[in-house]
Parts: sequence; structure tokens; C-alpha cells
Amino acid sequence: MHTIWAFLLQTLSVSLVAAVLLLIKRLMADKLSPRWQYGIWSLLALRIVLPVSMQRHILLPLPLWLETGKAAVERTLDSAYTAVYTPISLKHVLPTFSGAPQSITDWLLVLYAAGVVVSVLWYALSFCRLRLLLRQAQPAPQQVEKQIQRVCAQYGLKGCPIMLLPGLQSAFICGGLRPILVLPEGREMDDKVILHELLHLKYHDTLQNMLWCLLRALHWCNPFIHYICKRIGNDLEALCDQRVLERLEGEERRAYGNILLSMANERYARAPGTSSISNGGKNIARRIAAIVRFKKYPRGMALVSLCILVILACPTLMGTANAYAQQNFLPSQPEQLTQAMAMARINRCTTVAGALDTYAKGLLLENGIYIASASSLSQHETLEAQMRQNAENEGWVAYHLDSGRGLDYADVSKGYSIFDLIQNSDGTYQALLACGVSAFMNEDGEGWLCDSEGNPYSDGCVIIPLRVRYEDAWIVEESGERILSTVSFSQVMYPGSPLPWLRQLRAEGETGSVTVSSRTCYFVENAMPNTSWNFFGGSSFDQSAKVNASFDYARTWTFTTYTCHPDAQGRQPQLSIGLQLAGMDSTEKEVTFP
Repeated sequence: MHTIWAFLLQTLSVSLVAAVLLLIKRLMADKLSPRWQYGIWSLLALRIVLPVSMQRHILLPLPLWLETGKAAVERTLDSAYTAVYTPISLKHVLPTFSGAPQSITDWLLVLYAAGVVVSVLWYALSFCRLRLLLRQAQPAPQQVEKQIQRVCAQYGLKGCPIMLLPGLQSAFICGGLRPILVLPEGREMDDKVILHELLHLKYHDTLQNMLWCLLRALHWCNPFIHYICKRIGNDLEALCDQRVLERLEGEERRAYGNILLSMANERYARAPGTSSISNGGKNIARRIAAIVRFKKYPRGMALVSLCILVILACPTLMGTANAYAQQNFLPSQPEQLTQAMAMARINRCTTVAGALDTYAKGLLLENGIYIASASSLSQHETLEAQMRQNAENEGWVAYHLDSGRGLDYADVSKGYSIFDLIQNSDGTYQALLACGVSAFMNEDGEGWLCDSEGNPYSDGCVIIPLRVRYEDAWIVEESGERILSTVSFSQVMYPGSPLPWLRQLRAEGETGSVTVSSRTCYFVENAMPNTSWNFFGGSSFDQSAKVNASFDYARTWTFTTYTCHPDAQGRQPQLSIGLQLAGMDSTEKEVTFP
């Protein structure tokens, strides 16, 4: 993460996941075993190390809220790490820098990064101090070693080096790679306490403790995560209790509970990389309650636990896709424009078809938010300024953006058509966009464009050359002059229309020439449900932006003209027309042509 906004998005998302897991654990506390109660935290660990996506959210639309807040705050600053019109991005969870800090938000990122370093150093220092303290420990006498060996042999466990340290209240395991068992000097330890610590050793719980300390350091300034990490430590101890009880019988289980009760008032101060049977009076009470429920969990709950984990994994790790209602793209007041533009930066076009569909609808509906979604981020400042000026100075709705020459009276009901989508060698695409219009304004903007008899043209089309390329998403740019034509929109694909030929071959023969011209129209389904259908789509045009759209089908018209030489007895040119309909599979980034 290279901005403080990325960290806020990450830590708030982690907090939401932690809150959900905590709620589920509370609801299922008496139904699911400690093994599940601790295991479910693995989802939180994955959520901490996996970057959050701006295109997906967990429970709440945090990406949109933070992107909106970032735009409002950064507009008044000159930050080195953050730009107003560059969306929040999170490629990894470690803080990185791209220069010297210049604003308060830059310095907050520096402060956060310093906190991560200090937290990690504190944990490391605490562990090193403990290891230095253990230098004062004495090797265990022979009778203690025999006790440990007996417990290991009885329960099939492996041992480790044993040290005695004066002043301890209870035993603990210290270290992850070279662990040692530390026992109080001059105090006899019950076999069940030894068993508890050896089980910590077997399942590498000290390494897990170190891992949680590192994850906790990444969110050192989030008090809720600190609380959650304490709960995770408690659940780990409860799980170890469960493992102990599985190896004990009858009265031994009752005796184990009495041992825990005797530790209820002991001070709880655990260093990173250690384990201890004691973890404070309040937590001991929870562990005793779990002991009472031992082997009373309903049958089949292991399968239920697995199902719960699988169900939770998708929304907590991947989130759910951002679903913006049509109203989100139609801000009516200038103060709503900041959030709408933030949405346009998040809701980018993932396919070529989606970019063309979104841009075309932006022109037809004079909707600047649509156009921004399909435009380069470098254009967003200009687009927002134009929309804000239209809203504040001319009384337009906040999303209004003039569509430019020829589209003052675009006929939305006719929709649009995309012709001759061609892939270039550099990976970009070129295409022709045709939009139907119901009238043309004169060049001076006064009155209507009329025919030779003075009648206003009531049907025509505007043809716009386009270029589609991939930046952070697929974006659309106009690549040539617009063509205003009085040819009917429904006739624009036929010979004689002003639509340029992008696919044409010509060859000369002995008795004449042949010209083969082809024109392909690509369709995104925009017919509203339960409406009548015509050649170019539904009579009720779907006006919602489809940034993830794919082409449903394509129609190709082939015109072959045979023209004889003048000396060929006056024969007239012959024309052959062919029509092909093909389904398309454009779910990938690049279009698969029929």
C-alpha cells in the first residue's frame, strides 16, 4: 500500500470480517467445538494478508466511501503519494513510499509505517529479553526429565529441552524454531499441565503466536484488531484444553478443570513466541465453560463447521461485486458529483464491449458519469469540471455533459450500433459508432438543418470513429471527425451510406473488376425485458451502463460488386449481398471474432 487511504480500506475491511466472525462465533458458541472456534480465524488471517479489491466490497461499500472521502480531502492538499483522480489501489499490504512526504495524509502513511516497524521491533525485543532471562535458568534435574519422558511416552508426544526458572507461576513453551519447555523452579508441575504445554509444542502454537503478532503489527493503530487478537489467543488456549481433555479420562478431566480454576487470579503477561496454560481470570472462566460442554456438541457439527467455513470464505476473502443502481449514475446536485465521480473511478470497464456500451450510452444520454467510466483517468478532472460548471452556472443536472457535434437530439430509443471492430497490431481496437438522431441543429446552433425544400431532417445518424485501448481498464477515445448523415439509422449499413468502409478488397480482371466489401455490426443486448423487439434491439432501450458487458452476437453484411469493362457490350454492374449471423464469445478481455 502506498497511500494512507489504502491502509484505511484494508484495516476497515479486516475489521468488518473480524466483526462478522465474532458474531458467528457468539451465535454458535455452544454448538461448535473449540477446534472450529479457533479454526475460523484462519479466514481473518487470509483477509489480513490479501489486498482488498476496489471492485468488490465486504458488507459495506467501503471502496466508494473512502474514494469519495479521498477526493474531498486530497482536493485541498498537494500530496506526493495520492492524486485526487487516481483511485485507491492496494497491490500488497506492506507500506511503500514513492518519494518524500508533502501533505498531512503523506505523513500519516509515514507514521503508520513507523508504527509497524516499532511494533515488530517491540515484539522482537520482548522475545529477546525473555531469551536473555532464560540464560539464568538451570537445566532440569533428572526426576523432572523422567516426568516429562513419562508424559511423552504415555501420550505419544515428543519432548524438547527443559529449563527451570525461579519466580515462575506456571510452565510455558518458548520459541518457535528451537523451542524449550520452561518450568518453575522449586514447584512441582502436574502431569496435566505438562501435557498441555507439550500439546502446544506438538501443534507449533508458538509459531502461530508469532504469526498473529506480525499480523497484529500491520494494524497496530486499530484497537478492535488488538481486541480480536487477544480473543484469538484465548481460543488457541481453549483448543489446547480440548486436545488435553481428549486424552484424559473420568476424574482426570475434573482435576484439569480444578487446575485451571487455581490459576484464575494469576497475572497474565505472555511474551510473543510463547505459550502458557494461564491466560487471566476472565478467560479461564470461558475455558471452564468449554470444558463443561466437552463431548456435548451435536453430532454432525464437524460437517456443519466445514460448510460454514466454505460459505464464509467467498464473501470474506473475495467480497461481493459492487452493484450500483441506475440512480447512482444520475447525481442531480453538484454536491453529489464527488461521490458519482468516485464511483466512476471504481466502476471501470473490464471488457471492450463494456467500454463501447458505456461510452455510447454516455453520448446518447449526455451522461458524464458514464463517459468518465469509459475514459482515461487523466480526463476525469476536466470531465468533472465541465459537469460542475453545467450544474452550477447553467442549471443542468450534475451529470449533464454535452455530447458534442450532431448529438443534440440523439434518439435514445434507437440505441446505437458498433461497426467493424478491428484489432490493431498494438493491441488496441478501432471501430465506428453510429447513433440515431431525430434532428440536426444548424452549424450556428440556431434552427434546424433542412433539405432543399426547406423541410427539417427528421431522421439521420452520427458516425463517430473510435479507438479502444487498455489503460487501467478499457477506455474509449474518439479518433477522427464525426460524420453527420441524413441517411436513416436503419439504412446506415448499406452501400451508399456515409459509413466508411474499413474492410474492402478490390481486384482487376480481364473483363472487369470485382469489389468485396464487408460490414459487421456487434450487438450488446440492450432490450428491456417484456418489450417488443426490432432489427436493432428492443423498443425500450436499456439505459444502464454495462461496464462488464460482452457482445452477444454479430451480423456481417458482404457486398460483392462485379463491374464489367466498357467494351463488354454495355453490361451493368452486378451486386451480390450476403448476410451472416454469428454468436460471440467475448467473456475474455479481448474480443473473439466470428
